[in-house]
Amino acid sequence: PSLAEVLSSDGRLTPERAAEIGADVAQALERAHTAGIVHRDIKPGNIMLTSTGQTKVTDFGIARAIGGDADQTMTQTGMVIGTAAYLSPEQAQGQPVDARSDVYSLGVVLYEMLAGRAPFTGETPLSIAYKHVREQPEPLTSLNPDVPRELLAVVNKALAKNPDNRYLHAGELAEDLKRFLAGQTVLATPMLADETAIAPVATGTQVVQQTDIYEDQEPEKNRAAAYVIGALLILGLFGLLAYFLANSLFGGDVTQVEVPRVVGMDEDAAIDKLEDAGFTVNVDTKENKKDEGTVFKQDPAAGEEADEGSEVTILVSEGPADVEVPDLEGSTEDEAKDILEDAGLKLGKVTPEENEDVEEGTIFDQDPSADSIVPAGAKIDVTVAAPPETTEVPTVIGFSQEDAEAAIAAADLQSEAVFEASDQEVGTVISQDPAGGSQASPGDVVRITVSEGQETQEMPNVIGQDADEAQALLEDDYGLIVTQQEETEACAQSPGTVCRQEPDAGTPVEEGDSAVLYVMPGDASLPLLWAWLARIPFA
Repeated sequence: PSLAEVLSSDGRLTPERAAEIGADVAQALERAHTAGIVHRDIKPGNIMLTSTGQTKVTDFGIARAIGGDADQTMTQTGMVIGTAAYLSPEQAQGQPVDARSDVYSLGVVLYEMLAGRAPFTGETPLSIAYKHVREQPEPLTSLNPDVPRELLAVVNKALAKNPDNRYLHAGELAEDLKRFLAGQTVLATPMLADETAIAPVATGTQVVQQTDIYEDQEPEKNRAAAYVIGALLILGLFGLLAYFLANSLFGGDVTQVEVPRVVGMDEDAAIDKLEDAGFTVNVDTKENKKDEGTVFKQDPAAGEEADEGSEVTILVSEGPADVEVPDLEGSTEDEAKDILEDAGLKLGKVTPEENEDVEEGTIFDQDPSADSIVPAGAKIDVTVAAPPETTEVPTVIGFSQEDAEAAIAAADLQSEAVFEASDQEVGTVISQDPAGGSQASPGDVVRITVSEGQETQEMPNVIGQDADEAQALLEDDYGLIVTQQEETEACAQSPGTVCRQEPDAGTPVEEGDSAVLYVMPGDASLPLLWAWLARIPFA
């Protein structure tokens, strides 16, 4: 998403995140400035935030070379180039610009990230431009008291009205933001608690009073600027008055014409189409991935209404520049995308291939190779180390042994069966290892446990044993359901002991079967008497 979209959905950012984004943008601008290019339209809509946390600066469509001709000023046939809310004072006055103009625009973006809104707003671009030149923004701390004074100092230095009081280039701004993030002393001058004293600064750094953030140091320049702006406003009012008088006396408004779409057309055809529609055409050229001579951007955009006879600017491709292919080996796929994007290239076909010698997920081959020269926008194919081939283990619990082994074989795995007593039906798989749904290498063994049915045991002989002890034995060790009944037949056992049992000793039994113990009644304290009486023969 763009920074504009993030600010619209999430509101202001934390000071640390704002400083991180500002530092990234400043570094990108420093590279452009070093190459002799001023962006001239830094704003949240031209700052993209990638999913990996990187920051990209886009839309150099109105950029100009530093130190170029008069076309470098911020006016073209009466139009101000740039977005009003982010114009530097010198842009607003139509003066030549340099790298410090981009520093000011980035200062506006920093202010908006921290405050949740731009420092200057108005009903018309002219009113906003006037504020950039003459007015002070609302103090940032009144909108967000959580902004540290060191970061406030950095923003204020970037927003200085006088370019000489700003950072001399974007690299200085980037370094100061990094110092803030690292908890170091910034080179910009933070205000002390009484908001009047000046904090010490590093050697060689220009000391600027806080009021200088919004007004030039030299009163003569301020007065001169005021006279110029006043004269421009008076001329503007006379122009508007003349416009309305002309309309009232001679009738008719300027005809509005819909701007046709010419993006994708060759230069000559685009010019003919725009001129036929009643516009004048300004042609600018720039390296682009589109074929040479193809229009890749227009301003105003297609479908917008514009005055008949007004100017439409078209950007015509000079063709893609040749670039050197970066070395991608050892990078991940996501890292390769970012590296190639920075180089003006694209990631092409990604082929996974097993390679035990490199880390899984990293690139170990590319085509074209590193250091090759290719046109900008070309696609680079890569080969990525893939993980070993795996197969999903089928879930076979509840299957018959035969069906389970067939399912395991179909998954290119081997099976191994063990057998165990269980209350499940004989031949049914009751467990497996590894579990179903897990991953295994082809040819791995899946161990299955197959039910043999319930385990059978022989009924023990408990005759003569204490009835309670015998019941506990049969319940705990054999899993039987035991009941006791009083013996009604003659019995030679002592009272409280088992006279007979059902089933008989030696009978096969399974867990859950029933057993009955017939217990000798009577006083357990007379065992010998019972035993003697039991042996008396009766005629």
